[in-house]
Amino acid sequence: MSLGQVAASGIVIAIVVFFSEKDVNVINLQKRAERLFLETFPRACLLIDFPEGEFKLWESKKVNGNDIAQALRNSKTTIRVNHIPGQIDAYYHISRESGESIVMRLQVNVGEVAISYYIPAECEDEMHEISKKMEWAFSRYYEIGGYVGGWYFSREDFDGLTYASIHLTKDFGADFLENERKKLFMSNDVAATTRGIMKDCVKNGISMSY
Repeated sequence: MSLGQVAASGIVIAIVVFFSEKDVNVINLQKRAERLFLETFPRACLLIDFPEGEFKLWESKKVNGNDIAQALRNSKTTIRVNHIPGQIDAYYHISRESGESIVMRLQVNVGEVAISYYIPAECEDEMHEISKKMEWAFSRYYEIGGYVGGWYFSREDFDGLTYASIHLTKDFGADFLENERKKLFMSNDVAATTRGIMKDCVKNGISMSY
């Protein structure tokens, strides 16, 4: 084989290896996204309903992974997921023991996270009224979480009904899907905020589902 042929062969091999590694990295990121959609995030939302418990002397409490698993099994929150593998988003129908339920959406595009909530509304005027009543409930996303976003009125594809929806976005950095701490923080933070949003909807007489 001539030097030119060897060089050419080396170039071909280098190109094949390069693209193979790139493809593997993409697949790994997609798998991490799937675990976030189907495991980490819904597991955090299981505790939207506060677990039943009682005050005990702290000395009697021990750190036990089994206790965490048991608390999740005892959850009164019901979560249904609508997600197609490979898509960058998932819809969640979250129901509390008290009967209230809400539809929300999580979208993750590498490091950019978008959180959406859907509240039944018949017109834009109703959307504006809902946004005013819920201003305080969503302020945590803006003032503490650093999210940006706004309200929209539209007919949604997931059920063909009309909603007032708020869409909030934040860039968590390019390493988000590879950083378990960031994913857990985001999931816990959104779950806790969602609990407050659902409570505020009840307080303001706003129906969260049709």
